[in-house]
Amino acid sequence: MTVISDIRIYRCTVENVTGVTPEGFASKELNAVATRICMKLRENRFSMGDFDHLYINLSTRLPLGEVRPANKEPDRYHPWYRYYDVGISRSLYDSLETPDSIPIVSGLIEMVLKTQFSTPEFDGDKISACVSEAVTQGSDMLMKFKEKTSSQRRAVLYLRYLDNCKYFPLLRVYDNDDNIVLEKDLPESLTLDSCGQITVSSKKVTIKPRKNSWSEGEPIVFEL
Repeated sequence: MTVISDIRIYRCTVENVTGVTPEGFASKELNAVATRICMKLRENRFSMGDFDHLYINLSTRLPLGEVRPANKEPDRYHPWYRYYDVGISRSLYDSLETPDSIPIVSGLIEMVLKTQFSTPEFDGDKISACVSEAVTQGSDMLMKFKEKTSSQRRAVLYLRYLDNCKYFPLLRVYDNDDNIVLEKDLPESLTLDSCGQITVSSKKVTIKPRKNSWSEGEPIVFEL
């Protein structure tokens, strides 16, 4: 099972066929909403099958409300994504950079997910619950990202996603009775390179950066 990894919103006034790349959005707020929905679905292990990137194209070329896979052959160099077209009105298309469009587009994301990818294991009610949590909680929404347990402590790293399209991690450490013994905000970041391996003991918790050529930061250590 391939767990969902990304949802992106595009728009197009021409037919979305092979060779055509729909236009993306400059609106950070709209992209932030789509990312939060994806995060909550990912936390709950939602899958669309053999791909994990969902590109939703809002199109004036389809009848209003129609949803269908784009008339594109899967990209053999990028087999992990698919485009799905959604028919919208010209008036909505012209307002897509405004805050008023955000709840409408959130509903369209939910419609695509429910009509195209609902399963008995992850039905429409579960999809709606994830979308609702992401939309209503906004930048306060927490996604459990990583967890590490020792004999006396449990460290959980949560992610929040801000309207400026930065991650804002939150660390919580619990004792064996689930009391919070430490709660710390981590620095905002465009990537998750700083959130690698977690180690926890009775006296401290350490978050090491990911091992790659772009991450050279020092571990973050908190005393308990």
